[in-house]
Amino acid sequence: MTGAASLLLVVLIVLAAAYVPGYLAVRALAGSRLIALAFAPAIGTAVAGIGAIIASLAGVAWTLLPFAVLSALLVLLAHLLARRGVRLPSTVLDGPLLAPRPLAAHLGWAGALVAGLAVAVVPIARQADGAGAVLERYDTLYHLTALTHIRETGDGSSLTLNAVTSSTRAPSSYPAAFHDLAALVPGVDIPIVLNGSVLALAVVPWVVGLALLARTLFPQVPWAPPAVALVAAVVPASPLDLWIHLSPVPNLTGFAAMTGALAGAVALWHALTGPVRARAGLDENASVSVLQPASSPAGHDASDVPDDAAPVRPAVGAALGVVGVSGIGLTLMQPNVGVMALILIAVLTIVTGLPLRHTRRRLLAVPVLALLPVAVLTYTPLGARVTGFSGGLQVPWWSALGEVGLGLLTVWPMALGTVIAVLWWPGLVSTLRGPLRWLPVAWIVVAVMYLDAAVDSPLNLSVLFFRGQDRIAIPLAMLSALLVVPGLQAWARLLRRSLPLGGPTVRGRAVVAVLVVLATLAALGSVPPRLDNAEKNLAAEYPGRGRFLQADELEAFARIAPELDPDRSILASPYSGAAHMYSLHGLNVHLPVAGTALTDQDRAAIAAVPYADRWTWRCRTLADAGIGYIYQERQPYQYDPAFSAIEQGGESLGTVLFETDHSRLIRIECDPTL
Repeated sequence: MTGAASLLLVVLIVLAAAYVPGYLAVRALAGSRLIALAFAPAIGTAVAGIGAIIASLAGVAWTLLPFAVLSALLVLLAHLLARRGVRLPSTVLDGPLLAPRPLAAHLGWAGALVAGLAVAVVPIARQADGAGAVLERYDTLYHLTALTHIRETGDGSSLTLNAVTSSTRAPSSYPAAFHDLAALVPGVDIPIVLNGSVLALAVVPWVVGLALLARTLFPQVPWAPPAVALVAAVVPASPLDLWIHLSPVPNLTGFAAMTGALAGAVALWHALTGPVRARAGLDENASVSVLQPASSPAGHDASDVPDDAAPVRPAVGAALGVVGVSGIGLTLMQPNVGVMALILIAVLTIVTGLPLRHTRRRLLAVPVLALLPVAVLTYTPLGARVTGFSGGLQVPWWSALGEVGLGLLTVWPMALGTVIAVLWWPGLVSTLRGPLRWLPVAWIVVAVMYLDAAVDSPLNLSVLFFRGQDRIAIPLAMLSALLVVPGLQAWARLLRRSLPLGGPTVRGRAVVAVLVVLATLAALGSVPPRLDNAEKNLAAEYPGRGRFLQADELEAFARIAPELDPDRSILASPYSGAAHMYSLHGLNVHLPVAGTALTDQDRAAIAAVPYADRWTWRCRTLADAGIGYIYQERQPYQYDPAFSAIEQGGESLGTVLFETDHSRLIRIECDPTL
């Protein structure tokens, strides 16, 4: 099977695993097709994450079989609950995604979306050296190693996966849901599995979820879903671009899945509080396109209005169950994705619940309950692994303000981001006083968190996100993409006042044509910087940037791998190309992950390398640690004094198995018994 065919196979299997269980479960609870599509990735992730934990505890290897069994049990449970009356209410997501329109209009939007995805994906594919290309990022090494570990041991539990950071393989926790989904793919090389899984989960849930979120927020704007999907495809700070930029895979795939889960949560919140809002004279979905009369809603009928007489408690129970399972899935993907989802839900429920405080005070408990886990993680030792983190990119305050205000977020800043900012800024201002005011409030909250991370503020508002604006850029881009809809409406009103376009006149068509051409040029203008940004971490060489892997080194390891003793490990700096050989060739690597927690035995083995050829007890230290090979670099990717002794041994240690301009592999041949 070719690399491209293997990549396509991975994409199809992972998307099926991510979507099918959740979709069927929500449909079994009487949820509409769109709300099932919205929640599906988060629920599928929960099935994988929880299932891998159960399988590990039961001593069962994590494969497609236990995943399929647990998925079937989830759907059966949903069906049994529905038979007992526990059903989801009707929501604004009932009905079609797109309003009935001429075929030409649908084809036009489809063509634009395909072109937008090509602008985003093709530059990355162009710079990658095949489907199995390895990103030159620390995080990529971890994920390659984790997938290899799951395939080798059958254990994908979030309670044990961090064993890969220990030379003794001591179990410790790490959110493993992404790896559990990716590990379902059998028989394909690990680098292709990683690339295909990220490509699938970073693009499809992101674009589809944002389209569904637009449908939820702007139900009477027929062009909102395809327009937001197009912006999601090309926006610079997208999950796909963050993958190449920094490679925090669980974060970016989790944020991609969060878009749909948020769409479903917003739709359910409005459905369950709809009767109360109606009695209070409030209408949360009052946004109407300036291009369409208010009397002509886009593809809606009476089923979109919640039935006040419907049983409330079973509907609430079903909604809480679906949202809760989705939240577990997002958290098992990466806890700070769950944190961001809780923050956004808190903003939604505070802003929309406050006007109802006199009639439904209990609604105010929802934001309190949403923020409680955030506070616990922030101010107790439970979040110490994240809150104790230090480091990250720090910029001056004026630069941080410029990044946010001009749309030049730290993930691949480019002129296209500023063009999109011109569209969403009017939307931010115009919605502050409307029925969707929670959306700009959420944007402001996330923007403040971004600024906090950018300047390393002592307020520590971004502490649960590793104080990294790279990660926070994704939800900020999500909210910005949604604000493009009211922004375009505001620009349309301005154009109509400036140019009396009226209906479909020649002048009106000309203006639209000019705007389409300008948008196309802006999107195409982003291709060169996308190519350069992808080249930084994908090309074999890039000026001024080091490399884990070198072409001659890869060839040498591939040639020598069959000859190495599988019972003896390679001792090398985890910041070297040798660390990748566990996932690329299945070699026994003593420190396979950058950031490995060193034991006393590890430190003793490292310190023994320069003297093992002369001192028997030093040689015995290496033998006792199971080390049979030493890999040395003359040009380290990153210098770390903890591993500097590895580079100090000489040829007298044993036979040099291969040597390149920058590295060599030595087989230890000292005698530990003398």
